[in-house]
Amino acid sequence: MRNLIAAIAAACVLSGHVLCQQEPKPAPRTPEQLREEGKAFLERFAADRRKFEPQAGLGGDEGGKVDSTKNTLSECKIEVEGCEKLTGYVSVPEGLEPGRKVALMFAFHGNGDLGKGRVQNVSRISTARDPVITIGLQYQQTKEGGGGWFNGPTLATADKILEAARWLVDKAIKDHPVDRQRVFVSGFSWGTSWAGALVTRDWQNNPDAFRYRGLFLYSSGANMGTRETMPPVPVIATVGEDETAVMGSANVVAAVRYFCNQYRSYGACVQYHEIPKMGHQVNGRCLQITRDAIQQLGGPGALPYPDPNAPIPSPLPFAESTDTYVKEVIELCRQDLWQDAIARVEAIEKDKSIARDAKKAIKNFEREIEKVAKAEAARIEKLLASCLKDEQLPNPHEVRRIRAIAAAYGETGWMKLHRFTEALAKLEGDFPPLVRERERAEQMARAWALESEPGQRPAAKAAFAALAARKTEDGGASIWPKAAAYRLAWWIDR
Repeated sequence: MRNLIAAIAAACVLSGHVLCQQEPKPAPRTPEQLREEGKAFLERFAADRRKFEPQAGLGGDEGGKVDSTKNTLSECKIEVEGCEKLTGYVSVPEGLEPGRKVALMFAFHGNGDLGKGRVQNVSRISTARDPVITIGLQYQQTKEGGGGWFNGPTLATADKILEAARWLVDKAIKDHPVDRQRVFVSGFSWGTSWAGALVTRDWQNNPDAFRYRGLFLYSSGANMGTRETMPPVPVIATVGEDETAVMGSANVVAAVRYFCNQYRSYGACVQYHEIPKMGHQVNGRCLQITRDAIQQLGGPGALPYPDPNAPIPSPLPFAESTDTYVKEVIELCRQDLWQDAIARVEAIEKDKSIARDAKKAIKNFEREIEKVAKAEAARIEKLLASCLKDEQLPNPHEVRRIRAIAAAYGETGWMKLHRFTEALAKLEGDFPPLVRERERAEQMARAWALESEPGQRPAAKAAFAALAARKTEDGGASIWPKAAAYRLAWWIDR
Protein backbone atom coordinates (compact mmCIF):
# COMPACT_ATOMS: atom_id res chain seq x y z
CA MET A 1 0.00 0.00 0.00
CA ARG A 2 2.88 2.39 0.80
CA ASN A 3 4.33 1.85 -2.70
CA LEU A 4 0.91 2.49 -4.22
CA ILE A 5 0.55 5.80 -2.37
CA ALA A 6 4.03 6.83 -3.50
CA ALA A 7 3.16 5.99 -7.11
CA ILE A 8 -0.04 8.03 -6.89
CA ALA A 9 1.80 10.97 -5.38
CA ALA A 10 4.37 10.86 -8.20
CA ALA A 11 1.61 10.78 -10.80
CA CYS A 12 -0.10 13.74 -9.12
CA VAL A 13 3.07 15.82 -9.35
CA LEU A 14 3.42 14.89 -13.03
CA SER A 15 -0.15 15.88 -13.82
CA GLY A 16 -0.28 19.01 -11.68
CA HIS A 17 -2.78 17.70 -9.14
CA VAL A 18 -0.90 19.41 -6.32
CA LEU A 19 -1.52 22.79 -7.95
CA CYS A 20 -5.23 22.17 -8.43
CA GLN A 21 -5.64 20.89 -4.91
CA GLN A 22 -4.39 24.29 -3.69
CA GLU A 23 -7.28 26.10 -5.41
CA PRO A 24 -10.00 27.59 -3.22
CA LYS A 25 -12.86 25.17 -2.71
CA PRO A 26 -16.24 26.07 -4.23
CA ALA A 27 -19.06 27.27 -2.04
CA PRO A 28 -20.69 23.95 -1.14
CA ARG A 29 -24.31 22.98 -1.58
CA THR A 30 -25.66 20.42 0.84
CA PRO A 31 -26.49 17.00 -0.64
CA GLU A 32 -30.17 17.81 -0.15
CA GLN A 33 -29.80 21.06 -2.11
CA LEU A 34 -27.94 19.29 -4.90
CA ARG A 35 -30.69 16.69 -5.22
CA GLU A 36 -33.41 19.33 -5.26
CA GLU A 37 -31.80 21.97 -7.49
CA GLY A 38 -30.23 19.48 -9.87
CA LYS A 39 -33.17 17.10 -10.09
CA ALA A 40 -33.49 17.27 -13.89
CA PHE A 41 -29.80 16.49 -14.41
CA LEU A 42 -29.87 13.64 -11.92
CA GLU A 43 -32.78 12.10 -13.83
CA ARG A 44 -30.90 12.44 -17.13
CA PHE A 45 -27.81 10.89 -15.54
CA ALA A 46 -29.80 7.91 -14.28
CA ALA A 47 -30.81 7.18 -17.87
CA ASP A 48 -27.33 7.86 -19.29
CA ARG A 49 -25.50 5.54 -16.94
CA ARG A 50 -27.58 2.57 -18.06
CA LYS A 51 -25.82 2.85 -21.43
CA PHE A 52 -22.42 2.26 -19.80
CA GLU A 53 -23.08 -0.14 -16.93
CA PRO A 54 -21.94 -2.73 -16.32
CA GLN A 55 -18.80 -2.19 -18.37
CA ALA A 56 -18.38 -5.04 -20.84
CA GLY A 57 -14.63 -4.54 -21.35
CA LEU A 58 -12.06 -2.48 -23.20
CA GLY A 59 -13.57 -0.19 -25.84
CA GLY A 60 -12.43 0.53 -29.39
CA ASP A 61 -10.41 -1.88 -31.49
CA GLU A 62 -6.76 -2.63 -32.15
CA GLY A 63 -6.75 -0.61 -35.39
CA GLY A 64 -7.56 2.61 -33.54
CA LYS A 65 -8.84 4.31 -36.69
CA VAL A 66 -11.13 7.33 -36.50
CA ASP A 67 -13.03 8.63 -39.53
CA SER A 68 -12.82 12.32 -38.69
CA THR A 69 -14.40 15.31 -40.39
CA LYS A 70 -12.32 18.11 -41.87
CA ASN A 71 -12.10 20.80 -39.21
CA THR A 72 -11.18 24.50 -39.29
CA LEU A 73 -9.16 25.77 -36.30
CA SER A 74 -9.25 29.41 -35.17
CA GLU A 75 -7.86 31.38 -32.24
CA CYS A 76 -9.61 33.90 -30.03
CA LYS A 77 -8.80 36.24 -27.17
CA ILE A 78 -10.27 35.44 -23.79
CA GLU A 79 -12.32 38.47 -22.79
CA VAL A 80 -12.14 37.87 -19.06
CA GLU A 81 -10.34 40.20 -16.68
CA GLY A 82 -7.14 38.56 -15.50
CA CYS A 83 -7.06 36.18 -18.48
CA GLU A 84 -5.48 38.50 -21.05
CA LYS A 85 -2.52 36.16 -21.57
CA LEU A 86 -4.68 33.10 -22.30
CA THR A 87 -5.51 32.02 -25.84
CA GLY A 88 -8.65 30.19 -26.87
CA TYR A 89 -8.92 27.64 -29.69
CA VAL A 90 -12.05 26.61 -31.57
CA SER A 91 -12.16 23.70 -34.05
CA VAL A 92 -15.34 23.57 -36.17
CA PRO A 93 -16.23 20.74 -38.58
CA GLU A 94 -16.51 21.93 -42.17
CA GLY A 95 -19.79 21.69 -44.08
CA LEU A 96 -22.20 21.54 -41.13
CA GLU A 97 -25.79 21.14 -42.28
CA PRO A 98 -27.85 24.33 -41.76
CA GLY A 99 -29.98 24.08 -38.65
CA ARG A 100 -28.20 20.99 -37.29
CA LYS A 101 -27.22 21.14 -33.62
CA VAL A 102 -23.95 19.39 -32.72
CA ALA A 103 -21.99 18.34 -29.64
CA LEU A 104 -19.33 20.51 -27.97
CA MET A 105 -16.14 19.20 -26.35
CA PHE A 106 -13.83 21.28 -24.14
CA ALA A 107 -10.27 19.86 -24.05
CA PHE A 108 -7.74 20.86 -21.36
CA HIS A 109 -4.08 20.35 -22.26
CA GLY A 110 -1.51 18.75 -19.95
CA ASN A 111 1.64 19.94 -18.19
CA GLY A 112 4.06 21.15 -20.88
CA ASP A 113 1.42 20.40 -23.50
CA LEU A 114 0.00 22.87 -26.03
CA GLY A 115 -3.65 23.86 -26.09
CA LYS A 116 -3.72 24.16 -29.87
CA GLY A 117 -2.32 20.68 -30.38
CA ARG A 118 -4.61 19.16 -27.75
CA VAL A 119 -7.70 20.67 -29.41
CA GLN A 120 -6.55 19.39 -32.80
CA ASN A 121 -5.94 15.93 -31.35
CA VAL A 122 -9.32 15.62 -29.59
CA SER A 123 -11.20 17.18 -32.54
CA ARG A 124 -10.60 13.91 -34.41
CA ILE A 125 -13.64 12.51 -32.56
CA SER A 126 -15.84 14.55 -34.93
CA THR A 127 -17.47 12.48 -37.67
CA ALA A 128 -19.89 13.25 -40.49
CA ARG A 129 -22.41 11.04 -38.68
CA ASP A 130 -22.01 12.99 -35.42
CA PRO A 131 -20.03 16.24 -35.79
CA VAL A 132 -18.36 17.71 -32.70
CA ILE A 133 -17.03 21.25 -32.14
CA THR A 134 -13.86 21.13 -30.01
CA ILE A 135 -12.53 24.04 -27.95
CA GLY A 136 -9.71 24.64 -25.46
CA LEU A 137 -7.25 27.07 -23.87
CA GLN A 138 -3.53 27.67 -23.63
CA TYR A 139 -3.44 28.31 -19.89
CA GLN A 140 0.26 27.53 -19.22
CA GLN A 141 3.20 29.65 -20.29
CA THR A 142 5.21 28.25 -23.22
CA LYS A 143 8.91 28.46 -23.91
CA GLU A 144 10.34 31.17 -26.09
CA GLY A 145 9.46 30.11 -29.60
CA GLY A 146 6.16 28.55 -28.57
CA GLY A 147 7.28 25.12 -27.35
CA GLY A 148 5.73 23.39 -24.35
CA TRP A 149 7.19 24.21 -20.93
CA PHE A 150 6.91 21.38 -18.39
CA ASN A 151 6.14 22.85 -14.96
CA GLY A 152 6.00 26.31 -16.53
CA PRO A 153 3.86 28.89 -14.71
CA THR A 154 0.18 29.28 -15.49
CA LEU A 155 -0.97 32.40 -17.35
CA ALA A 156 -3.68 33.19 -14.79
CA THR A 157 -4.82 32.09 -11.35
CA ALA A 158 -6.62 28.78 -11.01
CA ASP A 159 -10.02 30.43 -10.51
CA LYS A 160 -9.48 32.64 -13.54
CA ILE A 161 -8.53 29.68 -15.73
CA LEU A 162 -11.80 27.98 -14.84
CA GLU A 163 -13.67 31.25 -15.42
CA ALA A 164 -12.01 31.50 -18.84
CA ALA A 165 -13.11 27.96 -19.65
CA ARG A 166 -16.73 28.81 -18.78
CA TRP A 167 -16.52 31.97 -20.88
CA LEU A 168 -15.22 30.03 -23.87
CA VAL A 169 -17.99 27.44 -23.53
CA ASP A 170 -20.56 30.26 -23.48
CA LYS A 171 -18.96 31.87 -26.52
CA ALA A 172 -18.99 28.59 -28.47
CA ILE A 173 -22.67 28.07 -27.64
CA LYS A 174 -23.46 31.64 -28.75
CA ASP A 175 -21.40 31.56 -31.97
CA HIS A 176 -22.04 28.01 -33.18
CA PRO A 177 -24.95 25.55 -33.52
CA VAL A 178 -24.22 23.74 -30.24
CA ASP A 179 -26.68 21.28 -28.75
CA ARG A 180 -26.86 22.52 -25.15
CA GLN A 181 -27.74 19.00 -24.00
CA ARG A 182 -24.46 17.64 -25.38
CA VAL A 183 -21.59 19.61 -23.81
CA PHE A 184 -18.58 17.52 -22.74
CA VAL A 185 -15.26 18.13 -20.99
CA SER A 186 -11.96 16.30 -21.32
CA GLY A 187 -8.42 16.66 -20.03
CA PHE A 188 -5.05 15.03 -20.65
CA SER A 189 -2.61 14.46 -17.75
CA TRP A 190 -2.62 17.71 -15.72
CA GLY A 191 -5.66 18.67 -17.77
CA THR A 192 -7.75 16.07 -15.93
CA SER A 193 -7.44 18.15 -12.76
CA TRP A 194 -8.80 21.21 -14.54
CA ALA A 195 -11.51 19.19 -16.29
CA GLY A 196 -12.62 17.58 -13.03
CA ALA A 197 -12.53 20.93 -11.20
CA LEU A 198 -14.65 22.64 -13.89
CA VAL A 199 -17.35 19.97 -13.90
CA THR A 200 -17.37 19.40 -10.13
CA ARG A 201 -17.38 23.08 -9.15
CA ASP A 202 -20.14 23.92 -11.60
CA TRP A 203 -22.28 21.12 -10.17
CA GLN A 204 -21.62 22.07 -6.55
CA ASN A 205 -22.00 25.85 -7.13
CA ASN A 206 -24.95 26.01 -9.52
CA PRO A 207 -26.64 22.62 -9.97
CA ASP A 208 -29.82 23.97 -11.57
CA ALA A 209 -27.74 25.39 -14.46
CA PHE A 210 -25.40 22.40 -14.83
CA ARG A 211 -24.45 21.97 -18.48
CA TYR A 212 -22.10 18.97 -18.82
CA ARG A 213 -23.08 15.53 -20.11
CA GLY A 214 -19.82 13.58 -19.73
CA LEU A 215 -16.24 13.79 -18.45
CA PHE A 216 -13.26 12.21 -20.26
CA LEU A 217 -10.02 11.75 -18.32
CA TYR A 218 -6.92 10.82 -20.31
CA SER A 219 -3.92 9.48 -18.35
CA SER A 220 -4.79 10.79 -14.90
CA GLY A 221 -7.63 10.99 -12.39
CA ALA A 222 -9.41 13.97 -10.84
CA ASN A 223 -10.96 15.22 -7.63
CA MET A 224 -14.72 14.95 -8.08
CA GLY A 225 -15.97 15.45 -4.55
CA THR A 226 -17.60 12.86 -2.30
CA ARG A 227 -20.26 10.19 -2.73
CA GLU A 228 -22.89 12.81 -1.88
CA THR A 229 -21.52 15.73 -3.92
CA MET A 230 -19.87 14.28 -7.06
CA PRO A 231 -21.30 15.55 -10.39
CA PRO A 232 -23.90 13.45 -12.26
CA VAL A 233 -21.88 12.59 -15.36
CA PRO A 234 -20.46 9.37 -16.79
CA VAL A 235 -16.67 9.38 -16.37
CA ILE A 236 -14.61 7.67 -19.08
CA ALA A 237 -10.99 7.14 -18.05
CA THR A 238 -8.24 5.93 -20.39
CA VAL A 239 -4.61 5.15 -19.59
CA GLY A 240 -1.79 3.41 -21.44
CA GLU A 241 -0.53 0.11 -20.07
CA ASP A 242 3.05 1.43 -20.49
CA GLU A 243 2.47 4.44 -18.20
CA THR A 244 4.10 2.83 -15.20
CA ALA A 245 7.24 5.01 -15.05
CA VAL A 246 6.39 8.32 -16.75
CA MET A 247 9.18 10.90 -16.28
CA GLY A 248 11.15 8.08 -14.65
CA SER A 249 9.00 7.39 -11.60
CA ALA A 250 5.31 8.30 -11.98
CA ASN A 251 3.12 5.19 -12.08
CA VAL A 252 0.13 6.71 -13.85
CA VAL A 253 -1.52 3.31 -14.32
CA ALA A 254 -1.64 2.78 -10.53
CA ALA A 255 -2.95 6.32 -10.00
CA VAL A 256 -5.77 5.99 -12.55
CA ARG A 257 -6.72 2.55 -11.24
CA TYR A 258 -6.88 3.98 -7.73
CA PHE A 259 -9.07 6.87 -8.88
CA CYS A 260 -11.46 4.57 -10.76
CA ASN A 261 -11.74 2.10 -7.88
CA GLN A 262 -12.38 4.92 -5.42
CA TYR A 263 -15.17 6.50 -7.41
CA ARG A 264 -16.67 3.15 -8.40
CA SER A 265 -16.95 2.45 -4.66
CA TYR A 266 -18.76 5.79 -4.28
CA GLY A 267 -21.32 4.69 -6.84
CA ALA A 268 -20.06 6.91 -9.65
CA CYS A 269 -20.53 5.86 -13.27
CA VAL A 270 -16.89 5.18 -14.14
CA GLN A 271 -15.41 3.25 -17.03
CA TYR A 272 -11.74 2.23 -17.06
CA HIS A 273 -9.94 1.57 -20.35
CA GLU A 274 -6.30 0.45 -20.18
CA ILE A 275 -4.93 0.76 -23.71
CA PRO A 276 -2.44 -1.96 -24.77
CA LYS A 277 1.04 -0.79 -25.80
CA MET A 278 0.23 2.90 -25.21
CA GLY A 279 2.38 5.38 -23.31
CA HIS A 280 1.50 8.83 -21.95
CA GLN A 281 -0.68 10.06 -24.80
CA VAL A 282 -4.16 10.12 -26.33
CA ASN A 283 -4.07 7.74 -29.27
CA GLY A 284 -6.65 6.63 -31.82
CA ARG A 285 -8.16 4.01 -29.55
CA CYS A 286 -8.75 6.60 -26.82
CA LEU A 287 -10.50 8.75 -29.40
CA GLN A 288 -12.61 5.79 -30.56
CA ILE A 289 -13.74 5.27 -26.97
CA THR A 290 -14.50 8.99 -26.61
CA ARG A 291 -16.36 9.17 -29.91
CA ASP A 292 -18.44 6.10 -29.11
CA ALA A 293 -19.42 7.42 -25.67
CA ILE A 294 -20.44 10.82 -27.05
CA GLN A 295 -22.51 9.16 -29.74
CA GLN A 296 -24.39 7.26 -27.02
CA LEU A 297 -25.02 10.43 -25.00
CA GLY A 298 -27.73 12.16 -26.99
CA GLY A 299 -26.23 11.22 -30.35
CA PRO A 300 -27.06 8.62 -33.00
CA GLY A 301 -25.66 5.72 -30.94
CA ALA A 302 -22.28 4.03 -31.26
CA LEU A 303 -21.69 1.73 -34.20
CA PRO A 304 -20.64 -1.85 -33.34
CA TYR A 305 -17.14 -3.12 -34.07
CA PRO A 306 -16.73 -6.24 -36.20
CA ASP A 307 -15.95 -9.25 -34.01
CA PRO A 308 -13.43 -11.62 -35.65
CA ASN A 309 -14.61 -14.39 -33.31
CA ALA A 310 -18.31 -13.89 -34.02
CA PRO A 311 -20.23 -16.40 -36.19
CA ILE A 312 -20.69 -15.48 -39.83
CA PRO A 313 -23.54 -16.23 -42.27
CA SER A 314 -23.31 -19.43 -44.32
CA PRO A 315 -22.84 -18.83 -48.08
CA LEU A 316 -25.93 -19.18 -50.26
CA PRO A 317 -25.77 -21.80 -53.07
CA PHE A 318 -26.56 -19.42 -55.94
CA ALA A 319 -24.66 -19.92 -59.19
CA GLU A 320 -22.22 -17.14 -60.04
CA SER A 321 -23.65 -14.53 -62.40
CA THR A 322 -22.32 -11.48 -64.25
CA ASP A 323 -25.78 -10.04 -64.83
CA THR A 324 -26.37 -6.74 -63.01
CA TYR A 325 -29.97 -7.51 -62.01
CA VAL A 326 -29.26 -11.07 -60.90
CA LYS A 327 -26.35 -9.90 -58.74
CA GLU A 328 -28.58 -7.22 -57.20
CA VAL A 329 -31.26 -9.76 -56.27
CA ILE A 330 -28.73 -12.28 -54.92
CA GLU A 331 -27.29 -9.56 -52.69
CA LEU A 332 -30.76 -8.93 -51.26
CA CYS A 333 -31.00 -12.63 -50.39
CA ARG A 334 -27.55 -12.51 -48.77
CA GLN A 335 -28.85 -9.71 -46.56
CA ASP A 336 -31.84 -11.96 -45.73
CA LEU A 337 -34.23 -9.61 -47.51
CA TRP A 338 -35.99 -12.46 -49.27
CA GLN A 339 -39.33 -10.71 -49.67
CA ASP A 340 -37.56 -7.70 -51.17
CA ALA A 341 -35.66 -9.99 -53.56
CA ILE A 342 -38.90 -11.53 -54.86
CA ALA A 343 -40.51 -8.12 -55.23
CA ARG A 344 -37.45 -6.79 -57.07
CA VAL A 345 -37.59 -9.61 -59.66
CA GLU A 346 -41.25 -8.85 -60.31
CA ALA A 347 -40.55 -5.11 -60.58
CA ILE A 348 -37.76 -5.66 -63.13
CA GLU A 349 -39.94 -7.95 -65.24
CA LYS A 350 -42.73 -5.34 -65.30
CA ASP A 351 -40.45 -2.35 -65.91
CA LYS A 352 -41.06 -1.29 -69.54
CA SER A 353 -38.07 1.05 -69.46
CA ILE A 354 -35.74 -1.97 -69.27
CA ALA A 355 -34.99 -3.60 -72.65
CA ARG A 356 -36.26 -7.14 -73.18
CA ASP A 357 -32.75 -8.51 -73.78
CA ALA A 358 -31.58 -7.00 -70.50
CA LYS A 359 -34.24 -9.05 -68.69
CA LYS A 360 -33.18 -12.43 -70.04
CA ALA A 361 -31.08 -13.48 -67.06
CA ILE A 362 -33.49 -12.20 -64.42
CA LYS A 363 -36.58 -13.66 -66.15
CA ASN A 364 -38.03 -16.41 -64.00
CA PHE A 365 -35.22 -15.97 -61.44
CA GLU A 366 -37.91 -16.06 -58.81
CA ARG A 367 -37.95 -19.86 -59.26
CA GLU A 368 -34.21 -19.98 -58.55
CA ILE A 369 -34.73 -17.98 -55.37
CA GLU A 370 -37.40 -20.43 -54.21
CA LYS A 371 -35.15 -23.40 -55.02
CA VAL A 372 -32.40 -22.00 -52.81
CA ALA A 373 -34.91 -21.07 -50.10
CA LYS A 374 -36.17 -24.69 -49.97
CA ALA A 375 -32.63 -26.02 -49.63
CA GLU A 376 -31.78 -23.49 -46.89
CA ALA A 377 -34.98 -24.22 -44.95
CA ALA A 378 -34.20 -27.94 -44.91
CA ARG A 379 -30.57 -27.38 -43.92
CA ILE A 380 -31.33 -24.92 -41.11
CA GLU A 381 -34.15 -27.09 -39.76
CA LYS A 382 -31.65 -29.93 -39.25
CA LEU A 383 -29.16 -27.48 -37.71
CA LEU A 384 -31.71 -26.24 -35.15
CA ALA A 385 -32.63 -29.81 -34.23
CA SER A 386 -28.94 -30.57 -33.68
CA CYS A 387 -28.53 -27.47 -31.48
CA LEU A 388 -31.45 -28.59 -29.34
CA LYS A 389 -30.06 -32.08 -29.01
CA ASP A 390 -26.52 -30.95 -28.14
CA GLU A 391 -27.59 -27.90 -26.09
CA GLN A 392 -25.61 -25.49 -28.23
CA LEU A 393 -26.50 -21.92 -29.15
CA PRO A 394 -27.35 -21.69 -32.87
CA ASN A 395 -25.63 -19.30 -35.25
CA PRO A 396 -27.81 -16.15 -35.03
CA HIS A 397 -27.38 -15.61 -38.78
CA GLU A 398 -29.04 -18.97 -39.44
CA VAL A 399 -31.95 -18.05 -37.18
CA ARG A 400 -32.38 -14.73 -38.97
CA ARG A 401 -32.27 -16.45 -42.35
CA ILE A 402 -34.91 -19.05 -41.52
CA ARG A 403 -37.20 -16.36 -40.17
CA ALA A 404 -36.79 -14.29 -43.35
CA ILE A 405 -37.47 -17.31 -45.58
CA ALA A 406 -40.55 -18.17 -43.52
CA ALA A 407 -41.82 -14.60 -43.91
CA ALA A 408 -41.40 -14.82 -47.68
CA TYR A 409 -42.82 -18.33 -48.21
CA GLY A 410 -45.02 -18.90 -45.16
CA GLU A 411 -48.15 -19.64 -47.20
CA THR A 412 -46.57 -22.20 -49.54
CA GLY A 413 -47.25 -25.88 -49.12
CA TRP A 414 -43.60 -26.85 -48.78
CA MET A 415 -42.94 -24.28 -46.05
CA LYS A 416 -45.92 -25.50 -44.00
CA LEU A 417 -44.34 -28.96 -43.90
CA HIS A 418 -41.35 -27.65 -41.93
CA ARG A 419 -41.43 -27.72 -38.10
CA PHE A 420 -38.66 -25.25 -37.35
CA THR A 421 -40.99 -22.78 -35.57
CA GLU A 422 -41.31 -25.27 -32.72
CA ALA A 423 -37.53 -25.57 -32.55
CA LEU A 424 -37.14 -21.78 -32.46
CA ALA A 425 -39.67 -21.49 -29.66
CA LYS A 426 -37.73 -24.03 -27.58
CA LEU A 427 -34.38 -22.38 -28.33
CA GLU A 428 -35.67 -18.98 -27.27
CA GLY A 429 -37.61 -20.18 -24.23
CA ASP A 430 -36.12 -22.31 -21.45
CA PHE A 431 -33.24 -23.57 -23.55
CA PRO A 432 -30.41 -24.24 -21.04
CA PRO A 433 -27.65 -22.21 -22.81
CA LEU A 434 -29.92 -19.16 -22.93
CA VAL A 435 -30.98 -19.69 -19.32
CA ARG A 436 -27.28 -19.75 -18.38
CA GLU A 437 -26.66 -16.58 -20.37
CA ARG A 438 -29.41 -14.75 -18.52
CA GLU A 439 -27.91 -16.00 -15.25
CA ARG A 440 -24.46 -14.69 -16.23
CA ALA A 441 -25.87 -11.27 -17.19
CA GLU A 442 -27.71 -11.03 -13.85
CA GLN A 443 -24.59 -12.15 -11.98
CA MET A 444 -22.57 -9.36 -13.61
CA ALA A 445 -25.21 -6.75 -12.80
CA ARG A 446 -25.36 -7.87 -9.16
CA ALA A 447 -21.58 -7.76 -8.73
CA TRP A 448 -21.42 -4.33 -10.37
CA ALA A 449 -24.11 -2.93 -8.08
CA LEU A 450 -22.65 -4.60 -4.99
CA GLU A 451 -19.31 -2.84 -5.51
CA SER A 452 -20.76 0.57 -4.69
CA GLU A 453 -22.61 -0.53 -1.55
CA PRO A 454 -20.75 0.51 1.63
CA GLY A 455 -18.78 -2.40 3.08
CA GLN A 456 -19.59 -4.76 0.20
CA ARG A 457 -16.48 -4.50 -1.99
CA PRO A 458 -15.03 -7.84 -0.78
CA ALA A 459 -18.33 -9.54 -1.63
CA ALA A 460 -18.35 -7.81 -5.02
CA LYS A 461 -14.82 -8.99 -5.76
CA ALA A 462 -15.80 -12.55 -4.91
CA ALA A 463 -18.86 -12.25 -7.17
CA PHE A 464 -16.73 -11.05 -10.09
CA ALA A 465 -14.32 -13.94 -9.51
CA ALA A 466 -17.15 -16.49 -9.49
CA LEU A 467 -18.47 -15.13 -12.77
CA ALA A 468 -15.02 -15.01 -14.39
CA ALA A 469 -14.65 -18.72 -13.55
CA ARG A 470 -17.54 -19.48 -15.95
CA LYS A 471 -15.51 -18.39 -18.99
CA THR A 472 -15.57 -21.83 -20.68
CA GLU A 473 -19.34 -22.32 -20.45
CA ASP A 474 -21.15 -22.60 -23.78
CA GLY A 475 -17.92 -22.56 -25.72
CA GLY A 476 -16.80 -19.27 -24.19
CA ALA A 477 -19.44 -17.37 -26.19
CA SER A 478 -20.69 -15.22 -23.30
CA ILE A 479 -19.29 -11.72 -22.83
CA TRP A 480 -20.01 -11.54 -19.10
CA PRO A 481 -17.25 -13.81 -17.72
CA LYS A 482 -14.83 -11.81 -19.89
CA ALA A 483 -16.26 -8.57 -18.50
CA ALA A 484 -15.84 -9.83 -14.93
CA ALA A 485 -12.23 -10.82 -15.61
CA TYR A 486 -11.58 -7.36 -17.10
CA ARG A 487 -13.00 -5.70 -13.98
CA LEU A 488 -10.75 -7.80 -11.76
CA ALA A 489 -7.74 -6.83 -13.91
CA TRP A 490 -7.89 -3.24 -12.60
CA TRP A 491 -9.27 -4.00 -9.14
CA ILE A 492 -7.51 -2.46 -6.13
CA ASP A 493 -8.36 -3.44 -2.56
CA ARG A 494 -9.01 -0.29 -0.55
